[in-house]
Amino acid sequence: MKEKGIIGDHMTQDRVQEREAGATLPEPAQNPDQEYEVRMGRMEIVSVSGHLAELRRAADQAGVRIICMNAEMMAGRRHAEEAIRQALRAEEEGSMTARSLEMEVLLYASGQRQTSIAMGFGLHEGGMLAWIGMVPPSEEAWTMIGDLIRPCPDENEVPAGRIPTLQKLYSITDEEIGTVGRERIADLVIERTALLNILK
Repeated sequence: MKEKGIIGDHMTQDRVQEREAGATLPEPAQNPDQEYEVRMGRMEIVSVSGHLAELRRAADQAGVRIICMNAEMMAGRRHAEEAIRQALRAEEEGSMTARSLEMEVLLYASGQRQTSIAMGFGLHEGGMLAWIGMVPPSEEAWTMIGDLIRPCPDENEVPAGRIPTLQKLYSITDEEIGTVGRERIADLVIERTALLNILK
């Protein structure tokens, strides 16, 4: 029996056939007004609550909001940016599910309405690789959190070893991967998470 992922079996054989017939996948996230900035970094976390408290303190002082997403559960930069973009739009439209933008981003990252599941896409104790979003961008704020986050180069592509994890999380089949190619795993993930707008 096939195990369902976080998103569930929303993608059917019909969807796969649509792709084979030339259906398009989501367009990249757009940020023309520079509402946010996303960077990749590594963190060593002894206490999640303590780490978040320090990040919030810096964010409050700089007048920004800081969102941290577990990169090991994400399909690269586009996935992180799309989650932020969708959350900002929900905030602007007054349709947020969560009480804060930070949690709303995690909901969109996971494609879930349940915060208990979405929290798994945030910080965890120990060493971790993360996408850090800042709304709005602020060099002052990046400097302030420099002791908490060690910058590292962006991933040029989703690591091959992460693809099975993403398939399980988002119920992406081998057939879908075979249809669009492994290099387009981010498109498949973003397509899944976009379903949150429909489910609201």
